Amino acid sequence: MQAGNSLKRSKMNKKELRTFFKNYSVNAAQKIKEEEHLLQLLWELIQVHNPTCVGLYAAIDQEIDLTSIFNQCLKQNIKVAYPRIAYNQLIFHEIVSQNMLIPGSFGILEPPETAPIIEPDFIVVPGFAFTKEGKRLGRGKGSYDKYLSTHHPYTASLAFSWQLLADLPTEPHDIPIKKIFFYEC
Repeated sequence: MQAGNSLKRSKMNKKELRTFFKNYSVNAAQKIKEEEHLLQLLWELIQVHNPTCVGLYAAIDQEIDLTSIFNQCLKQNIKVAYPRIAYNQLIFHEIVSQNMLIPGSFGILEPPETAPIIEPDFIVVPGFAFTKEGKRLGRGKGSYDKYLSTHHPYTASLAFSWQLLADLPTEPHDIPIKKIFFYEC
């Protein structure tokens, strides 16, 4: 059963939705199939936009692993940055090897504070759930929304089929994502 289907009649708030998706059981074979497709679509978009620096994230839980995108960017001489939380805000640092990433805030891998600070002009934004219109359910800290309210890179997100919902509750500070790639069964 797809999460979107099971939530259609539900009016869960953001906290309830986060709990639902944290506990959502994923079929491993389906995840691999969808992930390959979504990563290909993302790479094609990156090539179209021809950014100088791409902001990625270190995947946790059921997020899509962006290692292949990292490697493709470096092969094409596109700089790569990963976020670090400092003073309650997101700061992107350039990295040249994923070995540079260390456990940071909330146990998520992030660059060391000594890595050069850089502003990506294209950012891949993680999330628990999305709508086709660009609404996103994040982890609840507001880090990406705060960053995107003052920086204006092109934003994209990848959504597994079970992460695509017809609607999501939003608040005035929520920043929509410009391009959501989703897998349709």
